[in-house]
Amino acid sequence: MSQRRQHVSTTWEHGVATVTIDRAPVNAMAFSVYDELRQTFHELAEREDLGAVVLTGAGDRAFVGGHDVNEFVSLDFEGATDRLAHVRITFNSVYDCPVPVIAAINGPAIGTGLALASVCDIRLASDRARFAMPEINVGVLGGSKHLMRLAPQGMTRLMYYTGRRIDAHEALRLGIVDEVHPHETVREAATALAQEIAAKSPAAIRMAKQGLNRVENMALKEAYEYECTLTAAVRRTPEAAEGARAFLEGREPDYSSMTVDPVRPPTAEDPDGSS
Repeated sequence: MSQRRQHVSTTWEHGVATVTIDRAPVNAMAFSVYDELRQTFHELAEREDLGAVVLTGAGDRAFVGGHDVNEFVSLDFEGATDRLAHVRITFNSVYDCPVPVIAAINGPAIGTGLALASVCDIRLASDRARFAMPEINVGVLGGSKHLMRLAPQGMTRLMYYTGRRIDAHEALRLGIVDEVHPHETVREAATALAQEIAAKSPAAIRMAKQGLNRVENMALKEAYEYECTLTAAVRRTPEAAEGARAFLEGREPDYSSMTVDPVRPPTAEDPDGSS
C-alpha cells in the first residue's frame, strides 16, 4: 500500500508507515513540501491501524538538506510571517503524531532537516550523516529551541552562531541522535525499531506518546501525577488485560483483533478519561 504526493510519499507495511521526503538533489524543503508533509501527517493521525512511523529522505545524498534558499531571497516581513507559519504547523504535526515517529537520518540534516529530526521521537543516523544549523549564514533564524531539546545549551549556541557542522558520532555523543548505523542499513534499522513498537498494545503506545509529549515541560510531581491518570485509563482497555495475561502465560500478546480503544485520553477537566 502506498501514496505519493509530488515530493512526499508514504508506504505501509505491518502497521508501520514510512514517509519519504523526495526533492532532488538533497531533499531541500520548500513551503509547498511543508504543506505536503503536514497533510500526510494529518492523514496518518486519523489511521487507527497505525503503530509507528519512519521518516526519511529519498536517495543517498541527504535526509533533508535545509530549506531551499531561493525562497528566502524575496521573503519580506509580511511574507515571512505568513509562510513560516506553514513550517511551524508542519513541525507540530510531526511532534503531535499520535504514535512514535522514528527519523532514519540517511545523510546530512541541515537547518530545517535538524529541526525536523528533533521533533521525531527517536533519531537513528547514518554514519554519513552531518548536522548543522546554518540559518545565520542566509539571513534567517529559527530552530534553536528544537536543537536545545537535544543538545547542551553551549553546543546549541555554538552551532547556531557559527553554522558549524558536526558528524554523526559527535551528534551521538551529544545526544542529538540515539543510534548510529552503517549508511546502508540505517533505514532497515529504523523500520525494525518501528515494527517492534508497532507490535505493542496500540492503546498503550498512543497514551505513552501523549504522556511523553505532555510531561516534557512539566515539573516532576505534576508529571508523575498526570502519568498515573494515563495508567488508570490504559488499564481499562482490552489490550492491557491481554498483555498481562500473555506475560503470566509466557507467550507473546496478540493484539491483532483489537483496534484502538475508544477510551478518551485524560484531560485537565476529565482526569481519568471516563466521560
